Amino acid sequence: MKDNSLPKRYARGWYVLGHKRDFVINTPKIIPCFGSRLSIKRKKDGVEAHFDGIFLPICEQNNLVFAWYDHQGLKPEYEIPVIEECFDEKWSDWGMEQYLINNNCRELIDNMADRGHFGPVHGCPAIEFYNEAKGINYTQIMTGESEALGGSLWSEAIYTGPAYMVTTMKTNVAKSRLLVSHLPINHTNFLIQFGCMVEKDPNSSEEENQEYVQGYIDANLFAFGQDVSIWHNKIYVENPIMCSGDGPLKKLRKWYSQFYVDREDIPKGLDMPKRQF
Repeated sequence: MKDNSLPKRYARGWYVLGHKRDFVINTPKIIPCFGSRLSIKRKKDGVEAHFDGIFLPICEQNNLVFAWYDHQGLKPEYEIPVIEECFDEKWSDWGMEQYLINNNCRELIDNMADRGHFGPVHGCPAIEFYNEAKGINYTQIMTGESEALGGSLWSEAIYTGPAYMVTTMKTNVAKSRLLVSHLPINHTNFLIQFGCMVEKDPNSSEEENQEYVQGYIDANLFAFGQDVSIWHNKIYVENPIMCSGDGPLKKLRKWYSQFYVDREDIPKGLDMPKRQF
């Protein structure tokens, strides 16, 4: 059954506004989001975010700027985990790209349970595929073979809240971290912030590393871009027909729903032990 009804609110959580380098002291920025506009200004002592007459909590972590949104107007209930590689000179900075998607942001989360799409969409059929839900975190672990990204691949993708996902990826040729975070503009459009950072080759010059890092970032941008046209055209189906080998889509959506209700109304039974699919 198709369900074209849209959520009545925006999910509670931390949202990436951009890389910290995008926010210059005393240079205001206006960011469309949450059905209105967010006014951002960096001062010497930090970043301020003004939204519909209130100041939203701001967090600067992992070289990114986050804003907290809560329909109830309550303070943040969790922190953004530190990514040690962001502060390690052996790693590159984030290479960032934005994608405007003409759909509701709920369509993005389904990828965490969609084992079947890795082969036909990304050319990397999943060999092993695990999902786990615990509190505000949802984890996907997979192994596969990706010619585009360097052969044998292992990845662990973790959502912290509804809108911020970081992937640790290892292949035969590189170690990388991927960022996927979305910011709802309104209920029918959202902006994806995609990032990639790569461990540098210690045996290469700075110039060689820049070329190597950019090449791997470009390969990941291409792989990620293969999902974009799908999200533009995806239609929400409340009770989809599931096939043998599919991941736990209904369990994932139930986990995701906790961010759309008041805190006191969060249902129990959302956790799921690590399982292979």
